[in-house]
Amino acid sequence: MIGENISVQDRDLLGRLSAYFDHIDARLHEGQGWLIFNADRGRARRIVQFIGDRLREYRPLVSSYLVPWRDFALNAYMLKVELIGNGALATDESADPRQQHEYAIAGRVSQDMYYQMCYCDLFVLNGLDPSYRHEVGYLDQILGERHLNRRASILISPRMPHELATGFEAIAPQYGSEAWKRLFRQLYDTSLIAL
Repeated sequence: MIGENISVQDRDLLGRLSAYFDHIDARLHEGQGWLIFNADRGRARRIVQFIGDRLREYRPLVSSYLVPWRDFALNAYMLKVELIGNGALATDESADPRQQHEYAIAGRVSQDMYYQMCYCDLFVLNGLDPSYRHEVGYLDQILGERHLNRRASILISPRMPHELATGFEAIAPQYGSEAWKRLFRQLYDTSLIAL
């Protein structure tokens, strides 16, 4: 896995991740995860592949859920915007039954994904880079639930910490700054950090 073209930082990170997975039971018991910043596509792909390979060693004893940001953002949109905005459709008897059925399926799939993200042993979110207020709120909700239950999370972002903080505030001026501070404080208390 570790090739010649990998930077010193990534060699170090993969070594640290290896030590993390060598003692995964204790790490998960403590709720210890990772915040990995500055991961462009190539770096993120290497990290996620490494994490996936290591997690396969522990199946079925460790439940994990690896989610790319695109899927997370879509789920946030479905639960926080689309299904809420069209909630009356599900109970409206005059609505098209096929459309009601599609909303019911979308609701079940979205709720299942939410449950997995909140309650699996290790949640891995790759590509953290919110663009909308509902994404920030959904991330805050899920990570708050995981923190409350001492569940480990690994967050991988293409951004540096200050860029994410600025982005959160720009997306939701009254809410984003507090959400970022809460998220960073919770994860800083329970996570290893890599830049």
